[in-house]
Amino acid sequence: MSEEKASLNAKEVTVTTLNLYNYLAPPNAFYSQDNIYTESQWQQKQSWLRAHLSQLNSDIVAFQEVFSIEELKHQMKELGYSHFVTVDSPNIEDKFIYSQPVLALASRFPITSCSPVTLSQQYLPYDAFEFSRKPIHAVIEIPSLGPIDIYVIHFKSKRLELESEASQIEVSRWNDSTYGLWMSKVQRGFEAHLLHRYIVDNKLQTNRPLMLMGDFNNSIQGDEFSCLTFSNSDKNPTLANYVLHDGWELKKPTSSRPPTHFYGAHSQVLDYILLSDEFCNQSANRLATISDYSVNDQHIVDPRLEKDLYSSDHASVTVRISLD
Repeated sequence: MSEEKASLNAKEVTVTTLNLYNYLAPPNAFYSQDNIYTESQWQQKQSWLRAHLSQLNSDIVAFQEVFSIEELKHQMKELGYSHFVTVDSPNIEDKFIYSQPVLALASRFPITSCSPVTLSQQYLPYDAFEFSRKPIHAVIEIPSLGPIDIYVIHFKSKRLELESEASQIEVSRWNDSTYGLWMSKVQRGFEAHLLHRYIVDNKLQTNRPLMLMGDFNNSIQGDEFSCLTFSNSDKNPTLANYVLHDGWELKKPTSSRPPTHFYGAHSQVLDYILLSDEFCNQSANRLATISDYSVNDQHIVDPRLEKDLYSSDHASVTVRISLD
């Protein structure tokens, strides 16, 4: 689908979020000097991504775990996404060991503005607080809908890395692990609540529809995310314009929600697309509705090694939006 065709499609918009899982071109290494794709492995990862995105044919794609920004930008341009943004760069040690991957956003529609989410000093829990990954705030101009705010996030992971863990006795490792899980949850909670305050402040100023998408690193039911989906509109209708809705709940294509992340035999839902009240069918604010919701997991649940070995441990999540 070309950008020209996308710009003429005034009836439907498709949006996807995908954690790319260590997207880094050789000869660079992710996290340690032993983690380097061979050229063949890298080409296999690129081929998988090309095929996956071509099949989805989304108009807007949000990415997490991006190390090689220029390589991704080039590949997305080849696929017809002429608009591509990031707001940060990964950390590089010893000139080739990468850590702290960043977020990216690609679109077939014009991205009219883009910036990192900035925090007001008065709301910070402590002076040195910052997001574990800088969220993206972009405005995309969509035909028949107008400007829409897009937020791309990758909230703090569940585990806090602690130094010298390998040399500790078992009880110390357990104690540190318990502490790390709690500290990670606290960080995620601060990230979610401060981001929500930013989103609400922006909504108050612009009154634009919005989407928040990415890797939440926990279930949306987690206490730390209560601010994002809080709904008290029956008691106070003025809050309805500031409540976000889980895309799955707006559509519910199946009775059982499929997981989006797999680690061995363990699976869970970590990846979400949340939408503002303008996309809720029952809302007086409605401008569009969710016509389809899909979790695209074939590369994990039914993998073909020749194609999927270097894909991702996350499924992509896609919503199709019908414009009123």
